[in-house]
Amino acid sequence: EETAVLYRTSFHNVIFDVLRSRPGWQETNSDTDWDFNWADVGWIRDFYDHIKFDDRQRVNHFRNHYELTRKDLLIKNLKRMKRHLERNDQLAEAQRYNFYPSTYVLPQEYSLFLEEF
Repeated sequence: EETAVLYRTSFHNVIFDVLRSRPGWQETNSDTDWDFNWADVGWIRDFYDHIKFDDRQRVNHFRNHYELTRKDLLIKNLKRMKRHLERNDQLAEAQRYNFYPSTYVLPQEYSLFLEEF
């Protein structure tokens, strides 16, 4: 017999509808006893660092997720990693970070954008 997947979410929109419609998935109101938590960013900020997750537990965000999910911050982090590798004489590995296009944060970098195009 399969055990139910316990989920919790603070959203009551299409996300809730999809989770509720999954066969074998059950909603829980428990703060700690769940398998999957579709959390809002506020929950991540308030609770992520203050609870210990079991190996079975999953959430839809992680701390500072915007560092990878915002394109401007993703590029910033890729550039930072490339500089780190170059400073540590890992030039071959640093060359692997040449795959992304020029990017600009507008309107702050509008003049740089105009220079490029």
